[in-house]
Amino acid sequence: MTEQLLAIARNTFVQSIRQPIYFVLLGIGILALILNLSLSAFTMDDDNRFLLDMGMATIFLDGLFIAAFVATSVLSREIHDKTVLTVVSKPVGRPLFIFGKYLGVSGAILVAATILACAFMLTKRHQVLQTASDVLDWPVIIFGLTAAFLSLGVAVWGNYFYGWVFTSSAVTMMLPTSIIAWLGVLAFSKEWKYQLLSAEHGGMISPDLDMALIIALFALFMALLVMSAVAIAASTRLGQVLTVLVCLLVFLMGLLSDHMFGRRAFEAEPLARIIEIEPGRDLDDNFADEGDWYIIRVDQALELSEGMMVDVASDPLGMSSIMRDLPGERADHAQIRNLNQTSLELVRIDDGRPLRVPRLDDYFLSGPPTVHPLWRVLWSIPPNLQFLILIDPLTQGHYIPFFYILEITIYSVLYIIAVLALAVMLFQTREVG
Repeated sequence: MTEQLLAIARNTFVQSIRQPIYFVLLGIGILALILNLSLSAFTMDDDNRFLLDMGMATIFLDGLFIAAFVATSVLSREIHDKTVLTVVSKPVGRPLFIFGKYLGVSGAILVAATILACAFMLTKRHQVLQTASDVLDWPVIIFGLTAAFLSLGVAVWGNYFYGWVFTSSAVTMMLPTSIIAWLGVLAFSKEWKYQLLSAEHGGMISPDLDMALIIALFALFMALLVMSAVAIAASTRLGQVLTVLVCLLVFLMGLLSDHMFGRRAFEAEPLARIIEIEPGRDLDDNFADEGDWYIIRVDQALELSEGMMVDVASDPLGMSSIMRDLPGERADHAQIRNLNQTSLELVRIDDGRPLRVPRLDDYFLSGPPTVHPLWRVLWSIPPNLQFLILIDPLTQGHYIPFFYILEITIYSVLYIIAVLALAVMLFQTREVG
């Protein structure tokens, strides 16, 4: 069974990267990332922060369209042309066929996303030319153009002399050359100074290695894998146009699920909003060590009685509570002390996994929110892409703890399994003969 699964996945992967639409969309994505350098120069604020925002959005939208078009080509078209009969008529179960198709499509999506991510990190290193004194980043330009011309040149040469398929050859070459280009940029500064493990930069791997961006791109890859599962499920019953529309609809619902369903799924009583934060002591900025504390000022007086339950959440509905405390008593992770109407101190009282550091515009709530089951179920149906597309934490410089990455990975895997189970049920009764 494993050999059959891998054979289907391998055939689907090769079939996916050979499609002209795959290569065209990948090229459009790379071109859009390059154009973002010019388009981000008109914000009248922090152009490079907007460049991050546009780059992440470009990778996701381009990956979404690639997933939709590729899934319909490898599944919906096979069903329409009845070529799927050559597989399911043999001792290959339909669930195995669906999972194999998903693995192949996911592999093609990850290859495209990796190439786009490398191009994005090159543009991030180059940055927006905001003033006349800014100079071009020649290592980025030379490494990037070398990777592009080498990939296209080998693909043209192989196609002319050996009959290789141009699209798959170009993509196969672009993957390693784009990674090598990114590593080359990490190794050299704008002035062509070697900077790997340099004592000048404190022995860090490279001053241009942004781990927060790597984490955000990983979360983005997980979002694309979720959308690939949605595309496979839609392709079992729908054609190309309708599959693309379903993917766009799920994408919009995933972004708006908090507004449409989440705000009705939870009901809480906000007591005050945080308007000022000053770190008292938190050397590593992750609120994980015993004794870490913050001075907090809120917009109105907090009238708390002894034993009253208090939550801190990033929204007034309490959907994302970050701590729970009994004033004057020991809590699970954090404790309020020195409460004086509109000011207080929030103290970490044990060593453990990092808590999210309180932020401006977080809310103190009177207690855990009341959950409305029906709206809670509706809220859980579309994928909550706001948890997976970490544009705001990235552009605002917030710390992203490892535990959060573990949580979104588990969430994505479970959601993919659920969607593929739906795809199997839809395909199980589909007439293919």
